[in-house]
Amino acid sequence: MARTALIISGGAPNATLTAGALEAFHELGIHVDVISAAGAGGLLGLMYIAPKNGDVVSTMRSLKEMGVADFIYRAFPVNFKVFHKPGPMAEAYRQALSANPVLQMMQQWPVTHTLAQVFKDGASLAIASASPSNLSSDSLGLCAHIPFAEQIIDFNALQEAGPDFWLNAYNLSQHQMENWSRGQIDVLHLQAALSFPYLYPPTEINGDFYIEGAAIDCLNFKDLRKNYPELEEIIVFDLLGAEKLLRKPKNLCDAWVMSIMTPLVEIARDDIKLFEALHSDGITLHKVPLIDSIAEEHLPDVFDWSRSNMDRLYQTGYDAAKRYCENNLQHLYK
Repeated sequence: MARTALIISGGAPNATLTAGALEAFHELGIHVDVISAAGAGGLLGLMYIAPKNGDVVSTMRSLKEMGVADFIYRAFPVNFKVFHKPGPMAEAYRQALSANPVLQMMQQWPVTHTLAQVFKDGASLAIASASPSNLSSDSLGLCAHIPFAEQIIDFNALQEAGPDFWLNAYNLSQHQMENWSRGQIDVLHLQAALSFPYLYPPTEINGDFYIEGAAIDCLNFKDLRKNYPELEEIIVFDLLGAEKLLRKPKNLCDAWVMSIMTPLVEIARDDIKLFEALHSDGITLHKVPLIDSIAEEHLPDVFDWSRSNMDRLYQTGYDAAKRYCENNLQHLYK
């Protein structure tokens, strides 16, 4: 009988905030029966329940490696580690590089100093910049879908026992939201759930085309009450529903990110209010204050992909979740 659910919302730039919170949940042994996720929350949730290496903590911490050395990011504020050029030529280029033993060794270098991080990321930027691409006005998305999901998630493990897991995506062909269960999800379904419009092209599954569910339903409350009428508690990791995330952009790239986040903030906030008003009878709703735990002086950097921000968000998420669990969720300790 499912009594406790965890909701992990979308929000890729501040994903390490949730990763840190999930490490705290793992450390404290917080038990949930159901996880419902949207967008980047789906990637994080799958890393949590089915890490490729079997180690939740190291898998969560590996997300910090998405961060770009601060020196480079200040000059070129784009995450070339996550957003790759699209097209078959670019894919062939990346596959050829992945077989290069020198580059493989370089990727495994431990980074113990800022200069080492700058050197390593500088080399990665040069490699990414040299990639060919077939991007044109006819392209359906700016970037290739994330290429590293199968390296960090064991999709076969999703067929094994564990908490129920739901991931949403919007079916453009049928004009409806779909929720996939743990046993249905493979790398293609995750790709569909991350296909944010304009950034990535829609993903085709069985003849239908899908975009990221978080673009429409950030929190994926959908079907929780219908599928689990016995639910008693819902824990929410909401990375979007806070007005303090909205601010004057710092540059053109930041303005683009803000154009994506501005409507999502309002959607996420309204989703919480609607759930509380219409569906929360008999349910305790726990809102883990991840965004509220970010220091005021660091809020302008919350969507940055800089390494310092990735590290800071991870620690903030860990501390906030641990503190909340110790004060409110001790009854869920295993």
